Amino acid sequence: MSTVRTNELGKYIGVLHRLFQIAISRELTLPELNATNANFLLFISEHDQVTAKQIATELAINKGLVSRELTRLEAAGYIERQTDAADHRTTWVRITPLGLQACQTINDLMSRLWAQVLGASDQGSVETVASELDLWSKRAEDLQP
Repeated sequence: MSTVRTNELGKYIGVLHRLFQIAISRELTLPELNATNANFLLFISEHDQVTAKQIATELAINKGLVSRELTRLEAAGYIERQTDAADHRTTWVRITPLGLQACQTINDLMSRLWAQVLGASDQGSVETVASELDLWSKRAEDLQP
């Protein structure tokens, strides 16, 4: 594979990410939700409980942004935070019933957007690309400081 062609992958991934962020922010009408914290909410919904540090690490987002968005999500009633009784330095983040309802709306919106983008792509190709992106994301974790 040529270097030029490989370098184009970053461009395509970046364009897809930006366009999805714009579309999600434009079409998501739930209070206090935007494309960034919608992704946080989906991540939180996939776990029984998480910490802000886990969210920042897994989504490769800086801790300051995570903290600000968690405050917004908590104020809107989508999540709750609770200090660990055994270790007061740890604060657990959990999804609320309202947060679960919001996740359904987010997932429906994302499914509709992806269906539009993927068009007539066959499921096998989509699965192959998803598997490769997952693998590359794991390898890219080594790039973090």
